[in-house]
Amino acid sequence: MNNSALTAAGRGSTAVRLAPILFFVGAVSCCFGLAMLAPMLVDIADSHDDSIVFLTCAAGTLFVGAGVAIATYNRSQQINLNETLLLLPATWITISLVSAIPFMVSELHLSLSDAIFEAVSGLTNTGSTVIVGLDRLPRGLLLWRSLLMWIGGFGVVTIAVLALPFLRIGGLQLFSLDLSPNSAKFVPRITEVVNQIGIIYIMLTVLCATCYWIAGMSPFDAICHAMTTLATGGYSTHDASIGYFHSAAIEWVSIVFMTLGAMPFGLYIIAVYGQPERLFRDDQVRLFLGIIATATLLLLLWLMIKSGHGFWLALREAAFATVSTMTTTGFSGPDYAQWGGFAEAVVLLLMLIGGCTGSTVGGIKVFRIFTMIKLLQAQLHRQIFPHGAFRVTFNGENIPEAVRAGVATYIFIYLLLLTALTLAISAYGLEFRESLGAAATALSNVGPGLGPHIGPCCTFREVPTGVKLLMSFGMLAGRLEILVFLIPFSRAFWRS
Repeated sequence: MNNSALTAAGRGSTAVRLAPILFFVGAVSCCFGLAMLAPMLVDIADSHDDSIVFLTCAAGTLFVGAGVAIATYNRSQQINLNETLLLLPATWITISLVSAIPFMVSELHLSLSDAIFEAVSGLTNTGSTVIVGLDRLPRGLLLWRSLLMWIGGFGVVTIAVLALPFLRIGGLQLFSLDLSPNSAKFVPRITEVVNQIGIIYIMLTVLCATCYWIAGMSPFDAICHAMTTLATGGYSTHDASIGYFHSAAIEWVSIVFMTLGAMPFGLYIIAVYGQPERLFRDDQVRLFLGIIATATLLLLLWLMIKSGHGFWLALREAAFATVSTMTTTGFSGPDYAQWGGFAEAVVLLLMLIGGCTGSTVGGIKVFRIFTMIKLLQAQLHRQIFPHGAFRVTFNGENIPEAVRAGVATYIFIYLLLLTALTLAISAYGLEFRESLGAAATALSNVGPGLGPHIGPCCTFREVPTGVKLLMSFGMLAGRLEILVFLIPFSRAFWRS
């Protein structure tokens, strides 16, 4: 379906039909059933009994998913905007439940709440976990966790391409100008954009795995970590995460590819089509890299002054903590919880900001921060020069009023939901810092929280069940850009 078809569908009848939604949910479920065959084959190679678990789960998922898809298939039907907005949360909730089943029936025997938490954390590229003893887990389960993140990462970029241009909350409609036939003549169809991004996503994953292997990881560790690095998710095959390897080379590889995963994948298409300089002329990318450089410098100086670190050690630890947090990857390396209150404050701000729109990263997103900075500058100039006319631009183009309003609305709703989640989590007995950290890490899809119990050194295994369910809600809402997740729950949606 091309841009004009979806736009036309969105302008037409807004009545919600369940058939196309059920077809899509069934088809995606089939894809996850096929994905379960990969950990099954690994467990067969290792002669582990969980191979039967993955075979059974795959067969059941394929049977039900294919049945639903076949029963609701209609070659001629088109999907309108309202159906797209219902389809996205319905699909993510369904695949979260499907993905949780292997965690429940495998040797882990996780409870329902723990299994849902683990699956949602993987699919939303959050990286929070309730599992202890990763070093002893069968390789099939480790691969399943990494696959969930890798598939989820591509799904996030797809959501950005399909939904955000129509909601006007992320700035993708500005980027879409670069893909239209009237401007750069690169890839005018949505399906072609998604295909191109998929190819780039796979190529970067392969390159990352190769670099990890050269830097000293085993082939299996390199593949699993490459998938979770490009997806900016942060699941690892070891409890100590990247810190397990005690390798500066591996940490620098991780820093490079976490950064690449947090940049707009659409710009990679433009780079491939002969304009690589556009990647670094983009206002969003420049602000993103500038924030990383500034935060790294602040933490570098803090570590050298307060902890007595040497320059190169402080640089590596500061860069890793900054990039891991701002890209919402959440790999555990140096424990920033031990660096003091200033470092934790910097990390919390990076959690909230996140990476670029159109990437696999969570958080508020740099484009929205850029837009609010521009709006603030324009407002200050109006106060000084009341009769002046001041443009609010992105990459030299005016930011439409609807986009400005959408960005401001999104940030308000984000902060409102962050506050509500913090209060709700604190009701279960967590102290304020940990409640805020848990809410922020869920809504921004980061992974580690704040504090001595849920910080980068620890897991969420011991937090109350209610907190896990609240965080699962927050992770899904954050990953689906909040409005995409909340709109179908509004009465106005069903009356339109």
